[in-house]
Amino acid sequence: MAQTLNEKQADLLRFLTRQTDPVPTDDLDGRIIRALKLRDCIVERNGHVTVTEQGRAALEDKPQRRRRGRRPNVEKTAGHARAQAIRRAIASLERALPSEAEVAVGNIFAYADDVVDGFRKYARKLETRGKD
Repeated sequence: MAQTLNEKQADLLRFLTRQTDPVPTDDLDGRIIRALKLRDCIVERNGHVTVTEQGRAALEDKPQRRRRGRRPNVEKTAGHARAQAIRRAIASLERALPSEAEVAVGNIFAYADDVVDGFRKYARKLETRGKD
């Protein structure tokens, strides 16, 4: 039985898959690391973390969950629709951009990972705005 990853676990797994070298565990959240190790998605050796093939597969096979809450009309709000459109665009960007790429944002250059991460945070903010 494959357990689904929550958003923070999927974000960390995405970050780790885009890295070319093993990442030190000092910079990462220990709770998320433990959860991913239990699912055999990552391996920790000598204080560094690398993604396993099972971790890559879990990230690719992550189903889009539909949550049913007390407010069924939350999905019909404009903020949620925008957030879903942003998430689809993020998925396309991640497939298209190579690892460690830089993109122009206005008149400055930024790492593509940081720009995509900013879009992901904005989508989360749009989704939670209607729930407050």
